[in-house]
Amino acid sequence: MVEAPARPAATDHDGGFTVCPMDRDAHRELTREAYDRLAPVWSATTDDGPWNGHLERPAFRSMIPQPLKGASILDAGCGSGANAEWFLGEGAEVTGIDLSPAMIDETRRRCDDRGCFNVADLAEPLGLDPASLDGVACSLAMHYLEDWTVPLRSFAHTLRPGGWFVFSTEHPVAPPLPSQRGNYFDTELVSAIWRKKDIEVEQHFWRRPLGAVIDACRDAGFTLDRVAEPCPSTEALAAFPEDLEPFAHIPTFIIYRFILDS
Repeated sequence: MVEAPARPAATDHDGGFTVCPMDRDAHRELTREAYDRLAPVWSATTDDGPWNGHLERPAFRSMIPQPLKGASILDAGCGSGANAEWFLGEGAEVTGIDLSPAMIDETRRRCDDRGCFNVADLAEPLGLDPASLDGVACSLAMHYLEDWTVPLRSFAHTLRPGGWFVFSTEHPVAPPLPSQRGNYFDTELVSAIWRKKDIEVEQHFWRRPLGAVIDACRDAGFTLDRVAEPCPSTEALAAFPEDLEPFAHIPTFIIYRFILDS
């Protein structure tokens, strides 16, 4: 989540689709490097922070179908393991992947050698066994990918018929970032500066309209089940008034639950 003003990113429009000079490999390496740097402080700054801990995660977890005891779950883009730890605590069997080796190290420590966690790129086929999962959870990671074809096919391949896919992204009508040059209907690579303790990184991620999200998932064999647009709770507003009050009536995240067609 954006927590400080962003520096503009160079973009140029071409027929409604924003063209950015950064190629996929460069974008992947910048993302990996940023999260490797953030990994040592990520849990401490986000678990009880306004955006992840008090806004996105409660809503995200409310969308996960229960019960989880005995369920096989892929935590795609597991970060430092907050959701993986929660899944394990609910009795699930968890496989987690993340682009950042340092984040995977943090997850393994956090989960105390429970679960199976490995470095992987969601833009590449995952190589998991077919029809081996009950659910896929992906918290704030899909928006690092320009093309969703490969990850969505991988998720559909590894889910059992009727399995669920819950993921969150920045809301397409969230307040525009200074780096944005397009409009709501554009799929655009934007940038933002994040500051966590004494670490500052520039992150680059994609914003796309609601229709593009739903169409991509439908093309992969999923049916939309539910949508959540979290707003700050009374407790969160009391704890973080300066951060969250400006967004009490403006969407910042959106969470989708899709079901794999039988």
